[in-house]
Amino acid sequence: MMKKLLLCIFALLLFGTAHAGDQKTDVPIGDSPSMGPTDAPVTIIEFVDFQ
Repeated sequence: MMKKLLLCIFALLLFGTAHAGDQKTDVPIGDSPSMGPTDAPVTIIEFVDFQ
């Protein structure tokens, strides 16, 4: 059981790192509210729909 779990985790990590370069997307944030340095290597954007 533990071997299968470790194998699954390893496979997910391997697959995730193999395709990490394909997930870059440039999103213009303009003058939207933000926190942190403007030259940060990663920007996290949250889309929220209040209804």
